[in-house]
Amino acid sequence: MSRVHPTPWAQYNVESEKYSKQYNQLIFSNIHRQFIKFLPHPESKILDIGCGSGRDAYSLARRGYIVTAVDPSTKMLQQAKKYNDHKNINWLNERLPSLEKIKNQKFDFILLSAVWMHVPPHKRKKSINTMSQLLNDNGCIALTLRIALPDPTRAIYAVTLEELLKLAKENSLLPIYVSRKAKDSFKRSEITWIKVVLKKSQT
Repeated sequence: MSRVHPTPWAQYNVESEKYSKQYNQLIFSNIHRQFIKFLPHPESKILDIGCGSGRDAYSLARRGYIVTAVDPSTKMLQQAKKYNDHKNINWLNERLPSLEKIKNQKFDFILLSAVWMHVPPHKRKKSINTMSQLLNDNGCIALTLRIALPDPTRAIYAVTLEELLKLAKENSLLPIYVSRKAKDSFKRSEITWIKVVLKKSQT
């Protein structure tokens, strides 16, 4: 019987080099091309939650953004700093739903790439609330939703678009973009993805 990891980052700590190399094979402008038009003006502050290999944080930093990149896996952060470091990136060991180390900051754009499925269902309401509090008025949250069966070995839970939109509405976050289901970038036939952009309404 395979071992069940109690936290989503346990396996990432063990196999950080493998996952880092895998994620770095993909290019930000290809996998997130739908998000690019929603990015704020250069020099804006962006929060990359679950930054993983640092691929997206590095691409955003090169575009002129001030990026705070957080991840619960210390080993993945080490890989990110090694291969994707940039003067515009602040790396932090942190995770949803609290994000305590940055709770007093504000951001213009928040990215969650292949992260939401790692948030346990009972922590999602607080997670959305935390992100809403961190977001400036008219700022955006861009998420990718993994549509597939759960994977307990990696602490991957089922997600639905309906649940996300309900939680978003409760926190003054309005959907301004919802994609069709798209094929998996690693060609896994059992997995599809939906991209969503939520905008914070003015208070």
